[in-house]
Amino acid sequence: MFLVRITNCLLFFTLTYFPNTDAENDFRAVEGETVSLPCHSPPNDNVQVSVVWTKHNASSTSICKWFISNNVGSITGNCVPRFKLNKKSFTLSIEYVQLSDSGTYSCKITRVIPPPSTDYSTNVTLQVAARPHLSLLTLNSSNDSCIHLLCSMEGLTSELVNFTWSRDGHGSLHPFTSNATNSELRLCKPDWSDGDTITCYASYSSTRTQRSIQLTSQKEFEQNFPVVSVAIFSSFFICIAFIWILFCISKHKTSN
Repeated sequence: MFLVRITNCLLFFTLTYFPNTDAENDFRAVEGETVSLPCHSPPNDNVQVSVVWTKHNASSTSICKWFISNNVGSITGNCVPRFKLNKKSFTLSIEYVQLSDSGTYSCKITRVIPPPSTDYSTNVTLQVAARPHLSLLTLNSSNDSCIHLLCSMEGLTSELVNFTWSRDGHGSLHPFTSNATNSELRLCKPDWSDGDTITCYASYSSTRTQRSIQLTSQKEFEQNFPVVSVAIFSSFFICIAFIWILFCISKHKTSN
């Protein structure tokens, strides 16, 4: 009986004077979203509390520091840009979350009044994934009269993407191959012309995005390259000759 009373007293003492919590919470977000990280809230009878949010990395960085006095309605403190503190729930909001925001965060609330001074802590882990984006690339083709395009949805692993193609915003082109995350299009003349705009559309969930590219044949580029090169070098030598003439005229005037 005596041991039971001692155990109950120790338990009461621990809960009263050492009510620290160390709850591990894992949160995930996509780049560009707004994410909220929770903080363990102490009882509502607090008159004065201090709140500190910290990000733990090679050198721990304080994100928010606030001192709240409920009896006089005084709230002082600040947060770094993109981070906001809810003054009632002490939740930390991160706007336009970035990949570099991934890591472990801790929230520490210190009850100042009423005494005794007591700490409440929460540890939170945030993982930020890259926002899916669509890319459209021109692949090498062994035939100068053909073009080979690759449309890929990058950063998306759990969704099935539906790809469609169009030329100059009209009609529908049949892809060469398509799978869950990319689609290939191959066209040979006369099915395409220089200056045509080919657009790849990608749809998943309730999102639809697109990328476009204007076609230019490699053969035409190779034919025009010598002409462009000659024009550039000719302009360069003309500039050099003009500068040399000005230099000679200036030198002649100086000698006279």
